[in-house]
Amino acid sequence: MRSSDRNILLGKLGKPHGVKGFLYIHYYGEDTKNLSNYKGLFLDDGTSVKVERLLLLKNRVILKFHETNSRNDAEKLRDKDLFILERSLPVLDNNQAYYFELEGLNVKNLDNVDLGKIKEILETNANDVLVIEPTESSVDKKERLVPYIKDQVVKEINKIDRTILIDWPEEY
Repeated sequence: MRSSDRNILLGKLGKPHGVKGFLYIHYYGEDTKNLSNYKGLFLDDGTSVKVERLLLLKNRVILKFHETNSRNDAEKLRDKDLFILERSLPVLDNNQAYYFELEGLNVKNLDNVDLGKIKEILETNANDVLVIEPTESSVDKKERLVPYIKDQVVKEINKIDRTILIDWPEEY
């Protein structure tokens, strides 16, 4: 089991936007609205921050923290990472998971063949990809790249049993 005090990286702050303390963020999550709801956000230097406003401009996320009121304030935050403690994340249903929770889970296909365990998730433009590495109990010693497409390929995520069921043939 992992510690619930683990820092979860949410994104990287970018350049300032305007003169009132707004700045761009490269957000690693899916739903940008969550940024406004998170409690306990902090920067890589430990500074606590709270989102005051969140804007979407041409598919880019712009935010303003309560603590930033000028371009100079925002400039000081450029290139800093934004974190939240794992225990502060909203609890998801059993068949849902944050990407960091998927790493290390055992992977079986619909024929109950052990394909290995998830080594990492690669983010791509088309769809994200599960990198599945072989284990001692897996069917072979092949590393597999499997598209992370919920319901179509990824059929079930069971965090309690630490397994993922996928619709994927063993010969791929």
